[in-house]
Amino acid sequence: MNASEFKQQILPLHRMMYWTAWRLSGNAQESEDMVQEAYLRLWTKRSELPKMNSPEAYCLTLVRHLYLDKHRGNFLQIVDSSTEELALETSENIEKRLEARDLSDKVKNVILKLPEQQRLVITLKDVEDRSFEEISHLTSLSEGNIRVLLSRARKAIRQEFGKL
Repeated sequence: MNASEFKQQILPLHRMMYWTAWRLSGNAQESEDMVQEAYLRLWTKRSELPKMNSPEAYCLTLVRHLYLDKHRGNFLQIVDSSTEELALETSENIEKRLEARDLSDKVKNVILKLPEQQRLVITLKDVEDRSFEEISHLTSLSEGNIRVLLSRARKAIRQEFGKL
């Protein structure tokens, strides 16, 4: 297979290969890297491509295998841990998760009791991690007013937790 045949038959598969990589990784940059690596491997095996029944299936399988090869180390680390270690970590993690969830529920309930503007500002800033500029644009409030509302909301939350 020469360069023009490769361009005609393999390069049009870019979109399918990219979306397969993206569905596997969930990361655009990693997906693009996998597709580029796939093109490199396909180019080195271009003499074998005309013999294949379905180059499309081969390309998609190649992308899938590249993903698995890259992440195989992560899977093996989990499997290599002894069952005793996993059991201890799991029970400790469950307890920590339950405590964190309980605390999170308490904070949510306190936030729900706040006045509407304070609730909106603290949700945008502390939960959604928005900048003061973004919050100002969304709420039509000045940045100074946002800071005051945020301070009052945080103070109310601290006072509520002092009661508990």
